[in-house]
Amino acid sequence: MNILPHEDNGKFDLLIDTGRGSWIQMSKTSLQQLSERFDAAYPKYTECTREQLVERWQAAEVMQRTHAALVASNPVQAREAA
Repeated sequence: MNILPHEDNGKFDLLIDTGRGSWIQMSKTSLQQLSERFDAAYPKYTECTREQLVERWQAAEVMQRTHAALVASNPVQAREAA
């Protein structure tokens, strides 16, 4: 899926494949920034389409919301899931 759970300083985050051969923490960028960097590298230095990149971002947003809901309902189980 090209999205990995990640913990940074005890906080849950996601690593997203940039489509350019690297990964970035979701909390450190926005879809707009990610898209601009992708577009600047397209097509020579990219590994997917822009649509796939947007789909990854949207899936990561769902994963973050799901994790936040889990934390709110059961913090112990959320730590184990991360």
